[in-house]
Amino acid sequence: MAIPAILAAGCHRANPRGMLEQGPDEFPILWEQQGTYSNITQAFRVVVRDRATLARLPIAEVPVDFDRQMVLVAALGPAPTDQVGIRITRVWREKNRIRVQVQTLHPGEAKHAGLKRTSPYHIVVVPRSDLNVVGFSSTVPSKAFEAPGVPGEPNQPRPSRKRR
Repeated sequence: MAIPAILAAGCHRANPRGMLEQGPDEFPILWEQQGTYSNITQAFRVVVRDRATLARLPIAEVPVDFDRQMVLVAALGPAPTDQVGIRITRVWREKNRIRVQVQTLHPGEAKHAGLKRTSPYHIVVVPRSDLNVVGFSSTVPSKAFEAPGVPGEPNQPRPSRKRR
């Protein structure tokens, strides 16, 4: 009696010509941090491959080795409630590009305003790739952050100019 051999091909699949194709390569999330409150003023998605770009993102200290890793940041922008969020759930290579699955989290039916304005974000570190990351920019938007004020003091208005 012959026992048929079953070959596990991992993430391989046959194309219409019967040849095996490599499935998408998953990128493990090596480190992550998410938050609800920040000084982010607009929604953005950024891929960071160097220290200079990371320095333009004053959100959190990120442990990253840019020789071997890169950072992905997804920010939701200002929201009126602390019941929303954003999350990077999957990163994978598809042919000659990197794809990222980002989920926006909503409160559902029982919506209520938070005590203060929120600006949710999620930061992940993944293995480095120089391929294009679909939907992510390599530059930080110029007005993505508001300058933090002095705690406990109201923002100072700009001095008015006297008209002559």
